[in-house]
Amino acid sequence: MKTVVITGGTDGIGRGIARTYLGRGDRVVVVGTDKTKAEPGAWFLRADLELIDENRRLIDRLSAELDTIDVLVLGARFQRSQRTETADGLESNFALTYLSRFLLSHGLAGLLGRAADPVVLNFGGAGRFGPPRWDDLQQRTQYHGLTAMIQAGILNAALAVDFVGRHPAIRYVNNFPGTVATSFAGDYDQAEAAQIGRLRATGKPVETAVKEILPFLDSGTPGHPVAVSEGVAIPLDPQASSLADARRLYDHTREVLAR
Repeated sequence: MKTVVITGGTDGIGRGIARTYLGRGDRVVVVGTDKTKAEPGAWFLRADLELIDENRRLIDRLSAELDTIDVLVLGARFQRSQRTETADGLESNFALTYLSRFLLSHGLAGLLGRAADPVVLNFGGAGRFGPPRWDDLQQRTQYHGLTAMIQAGILNAALAVDFVGRHPAIRYVNNFPGTVATSFAGDYDQAEAAQIGRLRATGKPVETAVKEILPFLDSGTPGHPVAVSEGVAIPLDPQASSLADARRLYDHTREVLAR
């Protein structure tokens, strides 16, 4: 029996993955903000992952309650049309879609390392978007909801490269599922709300997106990160995943956390 931890596991692809592993008889821990949306049979933990202390509290709780983690799915996201800062003074998308994934990846590496074939699945995006915007990682200028999500995908590509270098026995998969008919949780202006409505109507079923990513969770080769776009492994973007940039981002993130 595997132990599977899923953030953003109360909706969309995260909930679909939870349902799949529960159907296999595995133990599933779902992290979210609404217990009523958790898949029956899952262990629900409430956490607001935009906040640094909430991530650390979650890590401590899981470390105290679990002996190992076989699969860690990082899927929590909440898109906003307007730039918003958290109580920690961080841009909300940076905090939730990158920093939380950084904290949980590294904070749970010990539990992952005890599994026979551990894997991290990061819904942080996969694609060719270029290097990080080092002069404005938190989108203080020229903010746009879509570009903020793209920026998070770039940062997560670098996170994967650095993480595998530090934990080569843990597989790391960055995934872009394409347009999927999920809730698209967020706070949108009128124009983006209309666009989201069209995406909900035309997106592929959650079940399809789950089937596309499961083969990469069930098997793979440790030692290097894998980028997946709609079920197909794609080359890593050399600009977004250089080892030098990955280590630079790690150091920058540690500085952010130390403030």
